[in-house]
Amino acid sequence: MRISATEPAAEMVRRVRQEGRDNLVMVLGSGCCDSTAPFLYDNYLPEPDSVPVGAVDGVEVLAPGWLAKLYGADDELILDVDQGVVNDSFSLESEFDARFTLRVPERPEQR
Repeated sequence: MRISATEPAAEMVRRVRQEGRDNLVMVLGSGCCDSTAPFLYDNYLPEPDSVPVGAVDGVEVLAPGWLAKLYGADDELILDVDQGVVNDSFSLESEFDARFTLRVPERPEQR
């Protein structure tokens, strides 16, 4: 499993950083409400089985070990951001009415 990011997602990470947040990490959640949604935290202590699956503008993206094993090493997911979304997430981009999301890349046969 590997994560890449759209430019709007990278820009949102930069915006959060510019607001004075540091020591950022993005975690693919495994909670009851948001399933595998991406969360951006500062000063977060990752779970012991977390594995790095990518980076966004220098911010490491971590996934639970069990989730990373569900995908092959070459399977890609794209981190994107939806803007203008009112939400109640603990993820830092929610301060800007935005929400990170994962997308599956389009396959040639889907075009």
